[in-house]
Amino acid sequence: MAILGFHFSGVYNEVLINGNKTATIMTGENYFRIGQDVLVYLSEKPGLFEGEIEKRIDKAVIKEIKIKRIKDLEEYEAKFCGSRNLEDIKSALKNWYNSEDNSIITYIKFDLELND
Repeated sequence: MAILGFHFSGVYNEVLINGNKTATIMTGENYFRIGQDVLVYLSEKPGLFEGEIEKRIDKAVIKEIKIKRIKDLEEYEAKFCGSRNLEDIKSALKNWYNSEDNSIITYIKFDLELND
């Protein structure tokens, strides 16, 4: 099963659990597909795929995928990503990934299946 990993778990843990984050953005074109089951993990460290996983949240299902440029992101997409507004998410992407307005990203909408 594929992994949907989130670094900076202090930022994402609460918004994932309370349902305020139902989408994410990755740089470049990514291999996920609609209907795919993924495992959701959090890590404070950038080595998420190097054995430094800190917390498994649960399983999610990919509901929507869009390949687009950062400049073409919409306000509602930023909110689904857990950001306050469009400018915040664009600024964060530029800081985290050293990207530009014309950089290609993959917008991934998901349904988290939290088991109590």
